[in-house]
Amino acid sequence: MPHFLIEYGQKGSDEDRERHRADHIAYRKGEGDRLVMAGALLDEAGAGAGSVVLYEADTLAEATRFAEGDPMMIHNIFTLSSVRPFRVAAIKAP
Repeated sequence: MPHFLIEYGQKGSDEDRERHRADHIAYRKGEGDRLVMAGALLDEAGAGAGSVVLYEADTLAEATRFAEGDPMMIHNIFTLSSVRPFRVAAIKAP
């Protein structure tokens, strides 16, 4: 199955982000193995600046629907910067 790199910017405050964090994490975890990796982007001071996700989907449209359905998008805390195909070349073993 193809991989897609999803990048979000943050326009809401860290307080807004924390308010919706549990729903955001549950949404992502609800994707099971299709969610390969996800994490916060931070600014130089360590404050939230967005998020990056590596996601498995059959099509770009499917990955985009997943990206747009994130509670952080629904509550206008994230902006969708990009959704693009990604080829995994190497991965660190756990």
